[in-house]
Amino acid sequence: MKTEFKKGLIQGFSLPGFAMGSAMIGFGALAYESNLDYFVTIASMLFLWSMPGMILFVTLISSGASIILMFMSIFLANIRTLFIVLSAFLTMNVASQKNSFLNKLFWAQWVSPTAWTVISTNPDKISKNYIFIYYKGLAIGLVVMCFIGLSIGYFIFSKLSKELITIPIFFIPLYLMILILNAKDNIYIITIVVSGFLLIVSYPFLGDWSILTSGLLSAIPGYLTGRFLKT
Repeated sequence: MKTEFKKGLIQGFSLPGFAMGSAMIGFGALAYESNLDYFVTIASMLFLWSMPGMILFVTLISSGASIILMFMSIFLANIRTLFIVLSAFLTMNVASQKNSFLNKLFWAQWVSPTAWTVISTNPDKISKNYIFIYYKGLAIGLVVMCFIGLSIGYFIFSKLSKELITIPIFFIPLYLMILILNAKDNIYIITIVVSGFLLIVSYPFLGDWSILTSGLLSAIPGYLTGRFLKT
């Protein structure tokens, strides 16, 4: 068990952590420019743990928005994470393990798209009996790397040009794309290929809406393929 935890911890401090920490540099600089207190910025990262929700929080609080508006906006922005958490916990088979509800709730907080992708696209690299232990190490590494990235952005990168600050934000989508392309399951491969094809075909007609529609429609053949191969 200690070996699996150590593997997850090392993974969290490697490329996945570097990608998430790099994105946090931009958020830290944004919080500094919005005159948000450093400790409030750290708290927003820990409690929200979602870049869209965190950016909304900084934007709304700096504009003096009401508590109700902030709550509803952040709630709607973060609701999509619920399905990622459910998928990750099903993959890790957490329900069958002896963990208290508070313990599960605590570790559910740290499920991110990056952690979910690492777990879901490479299920053969870790034993199913110890994948939850592996995830705990991974989550700790990611949180620490995000804390470091946020601090760098808040105290150092905030003094640099905005063009330079925006560069690290693109590291996460680039890393996730590389990770997904290395997936071995047919459901992921087909979803990626179909979404890319639909995006190219639909963009001249739908414009920015093509990103949303291609993402939604590509899930259908991926799901059907997964069901067909399992039956």
